[in-house]
Amino acid sequence: MNKPLLKETGTRTSVSACGITLDLSRQRLTQTDLDDFIHYAEEIDLQGSFRRMCDGKVVNLSENRAALHTSLRAFDASAPFYEEVNAERERMLAFADRIRSEGKITDVINIGIGGSEMGPHAVWHALQPLNPTINLHFLSTVDGTLLDRILSRCRPESTLAIVSSKSFGTRETMVNAEMVDAWFARAGITGESRNEHVVTVSSKENAAESLGLRKENGFKIWPWVGGRFSVWSAIGLPLAIGLGRETFLSFLRGANAMDKHALNAPISENLPILMALLAYWDATKLEIPSRCLVPYDCRLDMMPAWLQQLEMESLGKCVLADGSERVRTRTGQGIWGSNGNCGQHSFYQWLREGTWCTSIDLVKVTDVGHSHEKMTRVLNANADAQAEALITRETEEFYNSLMVIALKDLSPEMLGSFMSLYEHKTALFGRLLKINPFDQPGVEFAKKLARKFENLKIKKRGSEF
Repeated sequence: MNKPLLKETGTRTSVSACGITLDLSRQRLTQTDLDDFIHYAEEIDLQGSFRRMCDGKVVNLSENRAALHTSLRAFDASAPFYEEVNAERERMLAFADRIRSEGKITDVINIGIGGSEMGPHAVWHALQPLNPTINLHFLSTVDGTLLDRILSRCRPESTLAIVSSKSFGTRETMVNAEMVDAWFARAGITGESRNEHVVTVSSKENAAESLGLRKENGFKIWPWVGGRFSVWSAIGLPLAIGLGRETFLSFLRGANAMDKHALNAPISENLPILMALLAYWDATKLEIPSRCLVPYDCRLDMMPAWLQQLEMESLGKCVLADGSERVRTRTGQGIWGSNGNCGQHSFYQWLREGTWCTSIDLVKVTDVGHSHEKMTRVLNANADAQAEALITRETEEFYNSLMVIALKDLSPEMLGSFMSLYEHKTALFGRLLKINPFDQPGVEFAKKLARKFENLKIKKRGSEF
């Protein structure tokens, strides 16, 4: 097993950009290994492949599409689809401004699942104010208990529902929308009045009209945006309403700063490329099956679930990007995790003493955003101690691979940079694996099966009468 960079003298073990510092000293490879990997990235033009994605080239081969989530947070007219994206963004923000200024809406229910819920929910959890004037609720799973809990906290006359689905055919989302619409109807909100309480977000052009709403109640996303990369688009409408225009724009600017860094920084100083290379090393050379994300800041508690969808839906593939043959290495890693301090008292025993090796991303925030100095001191002491303990074994038979990711603060800009960093790491990891990180054929197959089983249950129930 290769010794960690920490044990070598004269090595550069940290890199920083956009207020984020990666401490690589506990990674399980030598400086020579890392230098060879950087040379390999240059040989295969890894950064060039990223540039082609940002330029709008077809990189999603199975669907013959571009993958232009970077255009959603671009502020440069040279970005692909800039005018169209900017116009839709301004229309969305103007709508959010109106909702916030009128003061009629106190609750927003985001009806969506997967990429239509994960990103906005994680961002809201991280950035929500202490006493929000507008509360956001996320109706994702088609579960009556969740529906009842959310509706019990809202009043129909002061609630806005946002129905978010890229295809506008996601079964769970459409059933949930039907249930919320019935709730509105029981309160007398029908016909024209529904237009003040329901909007849609979709790539389907007539999504709003299909629900009997005005055309202008529909907000647009594009086929070239994957759901798990879409929080920067109108999928982020609940955030623009709940957090306000400037906070949402700052979030986009932070992501855009990381985009520019990924495009322009040399590979040896490029955060997402280095993270992709190290993940590839862990997964294929060390054959570490999973990656655990442990944030030491409760505002980031939903990030493991967000990252789980981002990476596992992107990298859960078994054939090469061109479909020519099966992949011969591991594709990605299983993603899991939770709040780091709480994890110390649940699963860290397994990480520290179990017989599996795990890749670990330990996240710290320097400016914690509160005034409780003693709590900050204790929390940071625990994070620093665990960063050492989790790579220390009595024998060298088993090794974890750990990276400390330090954020300067958790401002909207910093959160945008942090999430953009992981997006780019994931896409670049897919390139190293030679798979397509932008489609999800397994998910689509299961959707068809679910509808088949639903129809079978309906027929069986009908035969009982």
